Amino acid sequence: MKLKAINKFSTELPKKSAFTIETELDFPKLHTLCIASGKRGGGKSVAIANLIKKAKDKNYYDKVYLITPTYNSNKQIWDIAGIEEADVYEPDMGVLKTIIKNVEAEKADWDAFLSRKKLMSKFKKDMKETPFDKIGSRSLIEYLDSGFFEPKIEDEWKYKVEQPPRLAVIIDDSLGTDLMARRTAGLTNLCIRHRHIADGLGLSIFMLVQSYCALGGVARAIRENCTHLLLFRINDENQIKKVKEECDLPCSDEEWLSMCKYAHDIPFNFLMLDFVPKTECRRYRCGFDNYIITDSNPCKCKSSDKMNNNKTVAEIKVPEEKEKEIK
Repeated sequence: MKLKAINKFSTELPKKSAFTIETELDFPKLHTLCIASGKRGGGKSVAIANLIKKAKDKNYYDKVYLITPTYNSNKQIWDIAGIEEADVYEPDMGVLKTIIKNVEAEKADWDAFLSRKKLMSKFKKDMKETPFDKIGSRSLIEYLDSGFFEPKIEDEWKYKVEQPPRLAVIIDDSLGTDLMARRTAGLTNLCIRHRHIADGLGLSIFMLVQSYCALGGVARAIRENCTHLLLFRINDENQIKKVKEECDLPCSDEEWLSMCKYAHDIPFNFLMLDFVPKTECRRYRCGFDNYIITDSNPCKCKSSDKMNNNKTVAEIKVPEEKEKEIK
């Protein structure tokens, strides 16, 4: 068999990925569809609350909505993330429509802000360069209606950084509710198109569940669109193997089991899987702060992207005598 190139059909890639938020090299890509899976009381809420806090500190999120039936009992945890009580919702049938309307309203506010800013720039230019009697009547009416002749005319964007609003929603303790019922496709549809809603403004989704791929857990279509998985301790080894099989991870069974054991030996800790890593060696983490480098997943980054030889990198080398225990 021989191949002959057709130069006329070369593929041109976009200069910048669509529907993404630029983040630091070691921070997960956004927008994300992140699933945190583990037993009750295993630390899922605390982990996500701290991740949201870190993201807010870096101005990656401006507003975060929370869908949960257990807000009052977990309020101290969600206070870590700076969740406002007005942004908390019950997991009922209409909640997703409300969240989407909120996102669309944020997009409308941003568009209105940009339009007003553009008009204000025109107003300032006219006031500086154009004789008053030469300014068109339509423009004067626009300026007057916009309040530009008032003493204070400088408008500020409502969030810290002048950028399109960055939004996220957390769904917690909602398995078994109407929101996640298999007979309704609303959540699945949102998870599939979450980057595209509100004309591409997008929405990150964090889903906290007690079961990832077991019967009654997260819908398969949602799992297939997941960008990050926080896997907390699982006592059933068959379920651990099933996660690897479904995720089609590029590591051996021995490496996978040793990574899980390494992460789960620490109380309330988790193994983080990044399905869209910025570099291949950033695919696995022990918690948020430690990368796991395996024999099948060595670091091949260029020098500027290389990870430091400090505590942020955890090399997993399983001694032969331990392999039998893990197996």
